[in-house]
Amino acid sequence: MRRCIAGEADAFAGLVERYGGRVYNIALRITSDADAAKDCAQEAFIRAYRALHRYDPTLPFGPWLFRITTNASLNYVQRWHAHQTTVDELPDAPEEADEGPEETAVRHEELAEVVAAMADLAPAYRAALTLRHMQQLSYQEVADALDIPLGTVKTHLHRARAALKTRLAARRGEAR
Repeated sequence: MRRCIAGEADAFAGLVERYGGRVYNIALRITSDADAAKDCAQEAFIRAYRALHRYDPTLPFGPWLFRITTNASLNYVQRWHAHQTTVDELPDAPEEADEGPEETAVRHEELAEVVAAMADLAPAYRAALTLRHMQQLSYQEVADALDIPLGTVKTHLHRARAALKTRLAARRGEAR
């Protein structure tokens, strides 16, 4: 980041390479659309580059960039009233080395259910869940990224988890 602020031309490309996957993942979870997520990720990096002069280098870069990404993605959803669809991709998660094929298949199925249920949530709730659980940000970092009070983050997460629990129970009840 210091190299970018100092004006090194190639330094920003390194940041894009380092954070590109996480930025895309955040955008994908909020928009529920792969093409829109690519556009939002690109928009986030463009906005970040243009706002480098406003970045405070005493603060971590990731949450600042994730806030820009979240705002770009939420703006997309609001602007286009995006039709929410089920996300076919699973979140990045380390595989257990000891899992057999059956356990791995069950685990992937469960993750797919959670991701599909997340697609039904309001964008603000999806954003909070994505940042907290998939990107593993602290509550304060989520609040900073979303530019909302810490208490609101906790409320969003509580309501999102409750809604997920209800949706997952309903899906499992339908499967029987």
